[in-house]
Amino acid sequence: MNWRTSFLDPLYGSVEFDESLADLVGRPVIQRLRHVRLSNIDSIDIPSIANLSRFEHVIGVAHLATQVGFRAGLTRFDDLVLRGSALLHDWAITSFGHLVEEALQYVGTGFDHEERFMEIVVGKSQDEVMGIDLQILEGRQTGIRDWARKVAGSDADKLMRGIMGHIRGDGRMGRVIAGDIDLDNIDNLFRMAFHMGVSVDRTTPKRLAKAMIGITGEPGEPVFQVAAESDIHSWRQARREVYTNLMLAERDFVGKLMILSATVQAYEAGELKSSDWNRVDHDFLVRLLGSENKDVRDTAQRWVTGELWDCTPLRWLSGNRPSYSELLKFSKALGDVLGRPCFAYGIKDKRDRRLITVFDDGSRREYGQNARQWLLGIGSSKRMAFRSREIERVFDFARNFFNADVIGPATREAQACLF
Repeated sequence: MNWRTSFLDPLYGSVEFDESLADLVGRPVIQRLRHVRLSNIDSIDIPSIANLSRFEHVIGVAHLATQVGFRAGLTRFDDLVLRGSALLHDWAITSFGHLVEEALQYVGTGFDHEERFMEIVVGKSQDEVMGIDLQILEGRQTGIRDWARKVAGSDADKLMRGIMGHIRGDGRMGRVIAGDIDLDNIDNLFRMAFHMGVSVDRTTPKRLAKAMIGITGEPGEPVFQVAAESDIHSWRQARREVYTNLMLAERDFVGKLMILSATVQAYEAGELKSSDWNRVDHDFLVRLLGSENKDVRDTAQRWVTGELWDCTPLRWLSGNRPSYSELLKFSKALGDVLGRPCFAYGIKDKRDRRLITVFDDGSRREYGQNARQWLLGIGSSKRMAFRSREIERVFDFARNFFNADVIGPATREAQACLF
C-alpha cells in the first residue's frame, strides 16, 4: 500500500511528509521501531513512558528536520540527506533501546548502534547476512537500498553514504543530527518530558528547529538566532528534569539491572549473539523467558511479574563511569566477597553537559559543565535484602575497586552534585 503522508503527533499535531519520506516510513527498517521503546525499560515508576516507541520519536525528529530555518537554502539532494538521516538515525538501535547495547558492551563486544549502521552499509559487519539488505523484521529486508534507488536514482549510493555520515555527526549538517543541541535530543527530551507529565511548552522544539538559520563548516554545527537563547535554557531545564526522573527511578533502575544481567548470562551461555541486536522488544523478552538457563529464565520472569531483585541504595561516585566490562568484573568480584550473586549497573550523570552554541551575531556561548560523577547500584537475585553492614561493605569495595570517592546517596530532595 502507499503510505499516507500525514501523521498525528502529540507534540506537533498534524505532521506532513512528502511521498519520498512517507515511503521510507513504510519500510521494515522504520516499522521495526514501532516495537522498540524510546525509554530503556517498560517503566514501573513512570508508567506513561512504558510503551512510548522509537517510531513516534523518529517521526518527530524527521518533522523537526522539515522545520529547520536553513532548509530553504538546501539542494533537493541535501534536503533528502537531512530528512532521511533524521528518520533513520535510530534504525540500528537494539531491543530495549540502549539497554541491550550496554549488555553487549558488558561482555566485551564493543557494540555501538551508530557504528553498526556504518558497518552494515559498507559491508564490514562480519555477523550480519546480506549487509544493508539484512532481514530486520519478521523475515523482511530493511528496504533501505530499494528506497534510496527510488528517490535518488543513480545517486542512491551517494545518498546512503551521506545519511550514514550524518547519523554519526559528520558531513555538512552532521551536528544538526548528532551534536550538542541537535534535532534528536530536542525531540527526545521534550517528548519524554511531555509524556512524563513535566510542564513544558510543546512549541519550543519547533522554535528551536526554526531558529537553526545556518550551519558552520563541516561538521556542520547549527547556527542559532540570538533570540533562541531562552529556548536553549528551556531545553537545558527540560534535560535536567527528564534525566532526574529517569536516573532516580529506583524500581526502573532495578529492572534495567535485571534485563542486563539476564542478557549477559544468555550471551555467555551462547543463547544470544551480537546479531540478535535487531530483535524487537517483545521478541527479545520471549527469548529470555524461554532460556534453557534457569537463572536467565527466572530473572526475566521476575521482571515481568514485578518481583524485583533486592538492590542497594543508589549512590553517587566521583569521576567518570567505568566501562561496562569493568562493571562486570566488579560484579563478579563483589559476589565472591559477599557470598551472593551480584550485578552492578552504573549510569553517567546526564542531567547537565557542557555545550558551545554558535549564534548568528558571530558569538559562541558556553553553557553547563560535564558531570564528574556517576550513579551506582548493585542488585542480587538472592531473595534477601542487603543489610546495612553489607551496603557499607559494597560501597567500600567500590571505592577501592574504582579508585573513586562515594559522594553520597542519590535522592531527589538532596542530590550531591559536582558541576
